[in-house]
Amino acid sequence: MPELPEIETLARQIRPRVCGLVFSQVTMTEPTILKTSAPILKKELPGRKVQTIFRQAKFLVFELSGKLNLWFHLGMTGQLFWAGPEFPRDKHVHAVLEFENSPQGLIFRDIRKFGKIFMSNGRADSWPEGVKPFAKDPLELSRENFIEILRRRAGKIKSLLLNQRVMSGLGNIYADESLFEARVHPRSKPARLSAKRLENLYFSIRKVLELAIQHGGSSIDDYIHADGRRGDFQNHHKVYGREEDPCIDCGARIRRIRLSGRSSFFCPHCQKF
Repeated sequence: MPELPEIETLARQIRPRVCGLVFSQVTMTEPTILKTSAPILKKELPGRKVQTIFRQAKFLVFELSGKLNLWFHLGMTGQLFWAGPEFPRDKHVHAVLEFENSPQGLIFRDIRKFGKIFMSNGRADSWPEGVKPFAKDPLELSRENFIEILRRRAGKIKSLLLNQRVMSGLGNIYADESLFEARVHPRSKPARLSAKRLENLYFSIRKVLELAIQHGGSSIDDYIHADGRRGDFQNHHKVYGREEDPCIDCGARIRRIRLSGRSSFFCPHCQKF
């Protein structure tokens, strides 16, 4: 599933191309991804100008004229392209958003159909059923808030980092990479970690996320850029997906365990429990 760096990359790519444009026509063909009904979207979007585009947690948000927001969540296999009529419209293309005086538009493609598109007036209480509010992400949190949030929670550190109600934006890839950077075992409990180690984890997460954004995110399965290019950060992973490979720092074999139903990759020497 695309995480914070991937969505931030899309926001930065699409923003200069789309801001200032006015929707002209909307085509929606897959009801399962729509949390706002197709008739409402087709009625409300045409004629509205895109004022700005930003990332909120793992959502891509279009702020529109008339105080409406249009939200995209890519789910597991969603892709958002900025392309023209030559783009192949296969069975996995579920939404096409066209703009006045522009030969190119936004094309939402999703093989597994776990993505979401919905509209709101900007308030979380106006969100449709099935879309839960999320917590702040590590780039928004202060060091003190980060430590306080983790300290008052029970559970294993990796599971807490993945919990979007505790902290948003992180998924399996960047949680594993950040824990390795901070030399923290994924099974560690925050209450047993010193304030200094939690502070180190905070800065490690921010370092990993910012580096991943610089590399355009990780293209492992379905994630690609709005222009069809791939991200590059998968070539810089230190532990994620590297089971039995040697650790780049100490040479020990990277191990994989299961936590909360997810694979966790770590170095048993660098990340002692």
